[in-house]
Amino acid sequence: MRTRFVLSAIIIACIVVGSIAVPLLFVRSTNPTIIEWGGGPTLHDDTLAIELVAEGLDSPTSMRFLDDSTLLVLEKNEGQVRVVSDGKLVEEPAIQVEVATGAEQGLLGIASSDSDDNDNNATPSVFLYLTERNYQGNSRNLVYKYLYDENEKKLENRTLILEMPGQPGPFHNGGKMTIGPNDGYMYAVIGDVSAGGGMLDNQISGKPPDDKSVILRVDRDTGAAASDNPFYGNYTGDMEELQRYYAYGIRNSFGMDFDPVTGKLWITENGDDVYDEINIVEPGFNSGWHKIMGPIGRTNMTVGNDLVIFDGAAKYQDPVFSWYTPVGVTDIEFFNSTRLGDKYYDNLFVGDINYGNLYFFEVNDERTGVIFQDPRLFDLVADPVKEGEESELSSLIVGEGFGRITDIETGPDGLLYILTYEDGKIYRISKGQS
Repeated sequence: MRTRFVLSAIIIACIVVGSIAVPLLFVRSTNPTIIEWGGGPTLHDDTLAIELVAEGLDSPTSMRFLDDSTLLVLEKNEGQVRVVSDGKLVEEPAIQVEVATGAEQGLLGIASSDSDDNDNNATPSVFLYLTERNYQGNSRNLVYKYLYDENEKKLENRTLILEMPGQPGPFHNGGKMTIGPNDGYMYAVIGDVSAGGGMLDNQISGKPPDDKSVILRVDRDTGAAASDNPFYGNYTGDMEELQRYYAYGIRNSFGMDFDPVTGKLWITENGDDVYDEINIVEPGFNSGWHKIMGPIGRTNMTVGNDLVIFDGAAKYQDPVFSWYTPVGVTDIEFFNSTRLGDKYYDNLFVGDINYGNLYFFEVNDERTGVIFQDPRLFDLVADPVKEGEESELSSLIVGEGFGRITDIETGPDGLLYILTYEDGKIYRISKGQS
């Protein structure tokens, strides 16, 4: 099947970079027509269609809808928050911040909430996760809160919420975050920041907790630990930081979302030379890094002898799925909409940055894992195959040829939006015309 794009009402504009005029293409569609576009993404479901929403973005990492007509998009190295308003990329950014620009540093994650959840007219709060180049003399991963001025399309009134390590870096800074739909707390993930040797990455005699390899769960306005966190009240002194953590033992992650049915958190996790993962994160979850990636049964490790299990609610659990050969797994999205058909409703889309693949997983009835049609996946791992054999991933790939996926979102219109890093584009997937 060749790539199918849904295009109409094409608007072309230019911006000037130095002395060069760079065209930007914005696409909106109210009654789309299928046309062919060579060299772009391909979908493997003939009932779906894809359209280009915007392009001209510079290394975008994350996006967030504020309302039906406003989408904020982060540019990693430029430190700009770009605004897509009514389908058009606004020339002026909502804000530009100074960021470190190492391999996995920069402007990384975004979340939002109304300042007053009971007031539909409240000013939206926007949270940015970034690696600041020179914060008190060092690179640090920080979360700031801003208020969004809808009239001026600007982010204002900055407040520091979280301060996390940024060294040695430049890898494994995590960066994804979200606001819990049921509790209103902020969940933010940070990897090991290219450093090991701590209790949080399962070194039994390692350094005490230092805000690496964890998911933090905190008050979104103050950064204070949630009082019902799994380790809250159990530790003091150099172990006190545990009180802010929801999970630990995480090498790196660039995807998290809540199951709309159970309310449980799911994340992706990036492996080293083997095993990218999808995990369900219960309170106190230990993902196993630096000792385990992939199923524990494929290692010589045991929970009792090799992992750091903090008193309280700490627990290890195998991934619900693993890629034996890492694909650079990125975002994960529960598609809480019926607009692509019943098949996709409340099930999972996942992206990767190495190959630009879009994966689809059907969640089982118990919401404890995923269902596979290929019996080779019943061991919950996509393993390498012999030359000439069909990939074990073939039944999971619903789209390919995206320019390195960094974010996936369900839009307020109930359609699926894909953000691509390499070519700076936003795509929208909808039902195709019959």
